Amino acid sequence: MRTIPALLVTIGLAASLTGCAASGAGSAPSACPAPGAASAAVTATGAFGEEPKVSVPSGLTTSGTQVSVLRSGDGRQIEEGTPTLVEYTLVDGATGKVAQTSGYSGQTAPITAGAANYGALGSALECAHVGDRLAVALPKSELSGAATVPGSSSKAEDAVIAVMDVKQAFDARATGTPQLAGDGMPAVVLAPSGAPGITIPSWSAPEDDALHLLRKGSGAELTAEDSAVIKYTAVSWAGSNGESSVIGSSWTDGSGAQAIPLAKGQVIDGVRNAVVGHRVGDQVLAIVHQQDGTTAYVIDVLGKMPA
Repeated sequence: MRTIPALLVTIGLAASLTGCAASGAGSAPSACPAPGAASAAVTATGAFGEEPKVSVPSGLTTSGTQVSVLRSGDGRQIEEGTPTLVEYTLVDGATGKVAQTSGYSGQTAPITAGAANYGALGSALECAHVGDRLAVALPKSELSGAATVPGSSSKAEDAVIAVMDVKQAFDARATGTPQLAGDGMPAVVLAPSGAPGITIPSWSAPEDDALHLLRKGSGAELTAEDSAVIKYTAVSWAGSNGESSVIGSSWTDGSGAQAIPLAKGQVIDGVRNAVVGHRVGDQVLAIVHQQDGTTAYVIDVLGKMPA
């Protein structure tokens, strides 16, 4: 699957986007991205979901991120934390030439609105609706990492244009019915955003891998043929041997939701087993034994990628 950060190198943005810093909905932003002269100057023709013909005035500049809606959709609103599938075309505003596209194959990995790794482009999705076609104009420095806060530029500079078709959105968190706690398992509490906190007990981990359903969803069942959209937090099980620590969390590391293939050998077996056979909306606590120790994962199953 292809992601926007991997495709921006042809515009000369070596640092790409990674330098930027209880319902299924995410958190509403304090203000929605506003249109401006630069985004309003963009036109895109062609069927929604297919590669458009984009027209951008040569030498286009902007002093901040601007978002215009070229086509209005009537689907769910995108909020902070919402994993979103888009097709996109990137244009260098200095030349008006297309730099990259998503490929329009339906295989682009999800972008989580507001996730730090997607910088201004992730923020641009907030308040959009599924079915929208957006024209996003932003300064190059906001993608290269030169500007630390999206929209903080005060001086006009060359723009990067993204025309994005918002095709699908997933829940921002597991929405299933809460289940009873599991005996001998770590305690899990949720922040208002849905991000889990995991407390490892003082006793030793189970000898074998173990699973416990924290929330029971009612969505589609995941099979080994699918790619699942998930969020996760992983904590080392130190028990009586030392302190536990968070070793990974897509909630806090800026990456947002992940698309993981469930075919054998694509992800570690313990994580794969925690997802295969479960349903969209489930939240699963998995105890996984790995070479470097035992890890407790809390995995929110948010959806499955289109076939």
